[in-house]
Amino acid sequence: MNAGRLWRTVRHLSAEQWIFRFVCRGRLALMQRRPAAARARIDGAAAALPLPDPGRAEIAAIADIALALQTAVHGETFAGAPQGKFRLLNRDYDFGSIDEIDWRGDFHEGANPLRRMVLAYMGYAVPLLATGAPENLAAVAHILRTLDACNPWSGPGVLRDVWNAYTASHRSINLLSGLALYRRAGGRADPASEGPILDHVRMCAAFVRRTLERDIQFNHLMKNLTALTVYAAACDRAPRDFAFLKDAVPRAVRQNVLADGGHAERSPMYHALGLLDVRMLAASGLFTDSWRPLLGETQGRMETALAAMMLADGDIALFNDSWIGEAPPASALVDRPSPGVGRLPETGYVRLAGDGENAGDSVVFDSGPCGPDENPGHAHADFLSVEATVGGTRFLVDTGVPTYTAGTARDASRSAAAHNGPRLVGAEPIEFWKSFRVGRRGQAAELDTGALSGLAPMVAAARQSGYAPLGVDVRRLVALWPGEGLLIADLWLGAEPARARSGFLVPAEWQSGKGERFALDGRVVSVDVLAGAPTRPEPAAHWLRFDVERPAHRLEIDAAAISGGARAAVFFAWGDRPPPGPETLESLFDRLGAARTRQRHSG
Repeated sequence: MNAGRLWRTVRHLSAEQWIFRFVCRGRLALMQRRPAAARARIDGAAAALPLPDPGRAEIAAIADIALALQTAVHGETFAGAPQGKFRLLNRDYDFGSIDEIDWRGDFHEGANPLRRMVLAYMGYAVPLLATGAPENLAAVAHILRTLDACNPWSGPGVLRDVWNAYTASHRSINLLSGLALYRRAGGRADPASEGPILDHVRMCAAFVRRTLERDIQFNHLMKNLTALTVYAAACDRAPRDFAFLKDAVPRAVRQNVLADGGHAERSPMYHALGLLDVRMLAASGLFTDSWRPLLGETQGRMETALAAMMLADGDIALFNDSWIGEAPPASALVDRPSPGVGRLPETGYVRLAGDGENAGDSVVFDSGPCGPDENPGHAHADFLSVEATVGGTRFLVDTGVPTYTAGTARDASRSAAAHNGPRLVGAEPIEFWKSFRVGRRGQAAELDTGALSGLAPMVAAARQSGYAPLGVDVRRLVALWPGEGLLIADLWLGAEPARARSGFLVPAEWQSGKGERFALDGRVVSVDVLAGAPTRPEPAAHWLRFDVERPAHRLEIDAAAISGGARAAVFFAWGDRPPPGPETLESLFDRLGAARTRQRHSG
């Protein structure tokens, strides 16, 4: 164990997180040591709860939200569940039958329990039950029986995956929503199947109530509280034991959602999932006097923020831990944003986008922190990175997420070299370890572009401090001429030029041609390196969807030496506009170096 790295990681934890690290881990250890007694306690707590009624109007409204989510995740494969066939994070598993489901398998994630958890979320039950077919209701009840039979609390790891608070929260919401949809579809009553499902949901609620993830907090605790709220909404009267939700939910909402509407964990994917949680909370009808104003206003801010993270192809930029397909497309959740420059000053994203016939040209620029200091587990070293579309097709792409399992692939996908940003070779702006641990971490902040006005119709600039321990200040300017081109200029103050490098990832659908040109469907993007020395595009990979590798081109630019540092600039052109001339470029770098940090405020 590296004591220094451990300290750099845990020193940011809040007092509450410190306390509950001991409380939650102690409770888990006790449950593992005496599983029969722990199960008996939860069974007793569950028996004291009222049985939920999935026929309530509030649950029907929540079920529509759950159906949109689970159709996005399982819409192509849910029909196979009654035969023991599942697609879990883009891998197919055929167990032959429900009775043969290997709940304790490693699912290509090794020691990481992610796919075991996804299987146990039972999200596929939502569209399955929405069919109203009695045989599907019986199949869901059968799946639940095998889940319980194969996952006794005495089993190694069970209380960390199939029966942890996060998984039980998902399962509770999905099963209640599924039953509501089954009834609405006119499914035939079947107490022999529906009764055990409702009993299991009640068990999940009691379990989550007593194992709240107050040590992790943020999106995990928010999911716990959302599940309990959904359960309470299914009761004629909220259980007395759930009265704490009145204060706990607003507190969690304020922790997760920043003033500009962005998610505190700075993941566009988790932002979209968090927006769905807020919509479920609002649909619950609980504590309307105190919740309704907060949730309504928060939902509006989150919708505006999600639009600012949307590229012109209608889906999110993949910064930090994000991938396509874990939530409905952004354009299905919110209206498309207005053209021009859209800023999320606290979250740290800037969107540049064209209008009219140039509406397909867009850029999202990462110019903020990697996440909340108390829990930056989903962070990547993507400071000052960009994703861009040309003509509505992604042209500059993020590496994405190949795995959550600790190891070489996870480390590489989180590194600075995996993103479209300026970096120092042989150094990292964030100290990553294991799957979700972060020690030393830099910050990024937007720069005031007032002195750069007039350069292009849309301009954004930012700096990052991840290399400050090495005495290096890194800055980037992004300028977009919709329908014509994109300029990216990088400046390293205090850097050794030999270590300063910028990299860009282009999907392989864009064919690489001579003279540094990329072509797709008749559209051509030329690459003009204005400062620095380019390398020939090399074969690379990216993961638009979790664990689905796709080929790409990696273009690297070695920075040019200047007095006191280094610089690089590249102009991607798809119109007739010529690149900026030497005098314009010289002035640009002077002003970029002198720019001050933009004051952070929302609105």
